[in-house]
Amino acid sequence: MKHETAALLESRAEQSCEQWFCHSDSDPNEDLLDSMRYYIEAAEVHSSIDAGNKTRRACAQASLLSLQIRMPDFQWLYRSETNARRALVEQSRFQEALIVAEAYGLNQPSEWALVLWNQMLKPEVMEEFVAEFVAVLPLQPSMLIDLAKFYKAELAARGDQSQFSVWLTGGGMPTDWVKHLGRSFRCLLKRTRDLRLRMQLATVVTGFGDVIDACMKELDKVPDNAAPLVLRKGHGGAYLPLM
Repeated sequence: MKHETAALLESRAEQSCEQWFCHSDSDPNEDLLDSMRYYIEAAEVHSSIDAGNKTRRACAQASLLSLQIRMPDFQWLYRSETNARRALVEQSRFQEALIVAEAYGLNQPSEWALVLWNQMLKPEVMEEFVAEFVAVLPLQPSMLIDLAKFYKAELAARGDQSQFSVWLTGGGMPTDWVKHLGRSFRCLLKRTRDLRLRMQLATVVTGFGDVIDACMKELDKVPDNAAPLVLRKGHGGAYLPLM
């Protein structure tokens, strides 16, 4: 009975979304609010029968509807896979990006690598984005390695910065793009707790000799057979694993 109830609620939510999409109502937000309410009720029913994946999906759709109501100038609903991925990559705020990723099934390390790379030329935005990211999701090694490869390829493709300063304008790549990339990548290194992974990342790219030296200095203090158990006291008195 509860499965049928949840399915009926989701069907009603979809109908309300379709009404909003067709603009058949004078107040489009009313349809969106109805749809969001149905999805929330469906999530509650799914949760009561321990249907975790369906609960998560319903919550994700409700969050996407909330985003559509709060930011109506952009169409968040009914996006194709390609357009949903484009919308994800273009987000400069993590909370909105996470909603899009959850709603369209894009919450994967390979997808987040592209999102983070798109922030690399905006260090201030990158630092805030990563700070919010690590509070919710882990920085997966595969994702970090992809970013290191992107970084290395970007430097190799563009060569010496001075060769491009003549034609770069305010609307294109900033003249100090190397500095911006370096600062953003250093932010990622700082957030990488695994010392061996951090050193691997710093080795793949160039210009981070100080990071490599610091990692080697720390690793020299750690016996190989004790690595998984070694902790270091961090800010606030909490103990964090070195590896």
